Amino acid sequence: MRAALLVFLVGMIVAVFPNDLEGQDFGPMSTLPTPLPANLSEFVEDNAKAIELGKALFWDMQMGSDGKTACATCHYSGGGDVRDRGQGHPGALGIFQNLAPNQQLTHDDFPTRKLSDPDDATSGLLRDSTEVVGSQGVHKMAFDGVALGLDGADEVDDCSGEPDFLNNVNGVNVRQTTGRNAPAAINSIHYVDAFWDGRARSDFNGNDPHGQGNLDAAVQKISLDGSICACGITMDRAALASQAVGPPLSGVEMSGEGRQFYDLGKKACNLMPLADQMVASDDSVLGDLAMSGIDGGPGLSTSYVEMIEAAFRPAYWASEAIFDASGNVIGTGAPDGPDEFAQMETNFALFWGISVMLYESTLLSDQTRFDQWLAGNENALSPEEENGLDAFYSGGTECSQCHTGPLLSSATWGELNVDNGVGEGPVVEVDTNGDDGIGDKGFFNIGLRPSSEDAGRANVGSMTWTNAWLSGNTAALPSGVIDPELEVGPDKNTGAFKTPGLRCVELNGPYFHNGSAATLLQVVQFYTRGGDFGHVNPDSVSTYIDPIGKLRNKLPRQMAMVAFLKSLTDERVRWERAPFDHPELRFPNGAIGDTFIVEEGGLHPNESADNMVTLPCVGAGGRTAAMGPVLGFLNGDGSAAGPLGGTDDPITEVACFETSEGVSLSWNTNTTLSMISLEIDHGGFFGTQMIVLSGDVTSFEDPIFRPSVTGYVITPFYQGVELKSAGGFIRRGSFPGQIPHFLRGDMNLDGAIDLADAIDTLQGIFSGGVMACHDAADWNDDGAVDVSDPICALSYLFAGGASPALPYPQCGSDPVFDDLDCGQTNSCP
Repeated sequence: MRAALLVFLVGMIVAVFPNDLEGQDFGPMSTLPTPLPANLSEFVEDNAKAIELGKALFWDMQMGSDGKTACATCHYSGGGDVRDRGQGHPGALGIFQNLAPNQQLTHDDFPTRKLSDPDDATSGLLRDSTEVVGSQGVHKMAFDGVALGLDGADEVDDCSGEPDFLNNVNGVNVRQTTGRNAPAAINSIHYVDAFWDGRARSDFNGNDPHGQGNLDAAVQKISLDGSICACGITMDRAALASQAVGPPLSGVEMSGEGRQFYDLGKKACNLMPLADQMVASDDSVLGDLAMSGIDGGPGLSTSYVEMIEAAFRPAYWASEAIFDASGNVIGTGAPDGPDEFAQMETNFALFWGISVMLYESTLLSDQTRFDQWLAGNENALSPEEENGLDAFYSGGTECSQCHTGPLLSSATWGELNVDNGVGEGPVVEVDTNGDDGIGDKGFFNIGLRPSSEDAGRANVGSMTWTNAWLSGNTAALPSGVIDPELEVGPDKNTGAFKTPGLRCVELNGPYFHNGSAATLLQVVQFYTRGGDFGHVNPDSVSTYIDPIGKLRNKLPRQMAMVAFLKSLTDERVRWERAPFDHPELRFPNGAIGDTFIVEEGGLHPNESADNMVTLPCVGAGGRTAAMGPVLGFLNGDGSAAGPLGGTDDPITEVACFETSEGVSLSWNTNTTLSMISLEIDHGGFFGTQMIVLSGDVTSFEDPIFRPSVTGYVITPFYQGVELKSAGGFIRRGSFPGQIPHFLRGDMNLDGAIDLADAIDTLQGIFSGGVMACHDAADWNDDGAVDVSDPICALSYLFAGGASPALPYPQCGSDPVFDDLDCGQTNSCP
């Protein structure tokens, strides 16, 4: 009977205290299989060689019509684009309002929609526009042909400059900018469809982003009898290949208007790969081919022709047939001039898409501290990061409804057929603040802008999964799994965009598809206020985008969530260690000049001279200490809470001091307060309680404190008005009984503070002696053990000096979070 009762009670405890990842069941990202096409081997002879080709193409500046613009130009920093000049686009209105061509962006420009209270969508509007912070591409020009010479192709295509009435400064053309912010390339292999609106389909057709939406797409293949077949192909799970073949032909991103992939193929097959870019001899992929290891020069010791031959099956490149621009065979032998093409040149889109996809499939940021935490290391996250994790997954924020699974995105293959709260299969029920309906899984309207400005997923038209299902075109679905109880309803894809993964998000600003936020705090505040335009499009905006009371005016909680998001950064990405190492890249960051006048000096008359920036090559070991880490947008500044938390904060010096009888909270105030609200969340069965304290109270004793669970929010008020403060969100420890208790000063843990402690500390500092408890040795609790600590101890013992910091004179926990520990057992309770 007692055993049965015990089992019952254990079951009750499990039910009352759920896992921190509420409703989610997943492990580290490294446990996820990498989704690749099942028929990949039909095309690829050698995966490793294809990855070499893909990395070279991705980083090669020669692939742009101007000889300066590579895929990597918009994905060079942590997988994204953090350039800060010339990134403005007028958006739906078509004219610049608050931004201007060639503008130098600063934190003062963000968020682009600015409210008097960032936590309240109904507060006063200080600034707004339709403008987008996108990614600059090429000057406006028309493609005339590949520039061929006796020694091969020129890196610059023959193009004609064209007037650009939008992107110019005082009549001088500057570079065009995309209408959406460049999404991060890292981990992108896991998305079902690619681009913000998912227009790059998972079923690659070997030609363009449209998959089976283009029934005319074909590749030239040698049949078994030696004849040439213009064959249609389909590669599943290949959205990255579909995506990769989009920008190279875009008249905004990389190309003169009108260039085709056979043109790019002819150019590439007559160029030395990375001819003017240094490649490290220890590059994790290209090192063995790097000229830097041979003669110290730039480029690779091979050709794109040789790289394609080594990577792909001969059926797609070995024919001697000559093709015209329409794919017709017009002869055999060597092509003559720019309008005749070899099979390799004709099929260049196929090689480009697959090889770039395979290269990007290696860019997986699966070594984060969050992964360590998922693997069972409870100490991998700091207390503040655990605060943020708790708010993200179980704090009533509903963040994890859209940001699911190890990638923190419901738009991935791993989440497609998982009922993770938003439904199972490619078409799911969509709950909005108006009429409910159906839509494509992983795509949400978050009320960032009115849907009339950018229809998002709905722009894909008949090839959305919802439209395919409604029309009975199940072959266009990435999966046949559809909830049998799903009812037909209104299409809710209008204004919906793909849910981005959040790994390395601190390095990928500016944020959202329109680049409207510069910092993670601005992102958190956007969701705190329930978005900006839910009231304009209530029938489209998801119900998950409602104001979050638990975060509103709770800056400590918001900053804790920012801290958690930063724990999702893989340090290999921050330091560009393999596989995130790369060749040299030179890229434009706006034009030389300002918003009033720019220097001329482009390829064509009335084109601006570029303000070029050089990103040095790095090998497998990554950046050196002298180079410093990747910093993110606007050098990673601006995520702090401003003056709050400093001398202007109404609440300062918050301490959480645990004893054997519970926990003692203490704080100081910097101004007159009429009231202090103390919210205590003990979790589960114990729930949350609100305690109102007088404005002059500066401490509180909590006997019910639960390590790893209990959280405290201290909110100051003056004359009924809530004041913002960064001073009071605390959640302590990992698990009950694992917060070490010690007596400050008793470094050797013998129960007394005496000369032996000072001597042992000095030996630990200068002779490498063992310190039984670093926290106890840290006399002044400054987070470091140095010579000042034993000096203070000696002064206390023999000269009447100051007593040690808490915990003293009784045992307790460290009231300050730091990297020191006290791992050995001692006499403290």
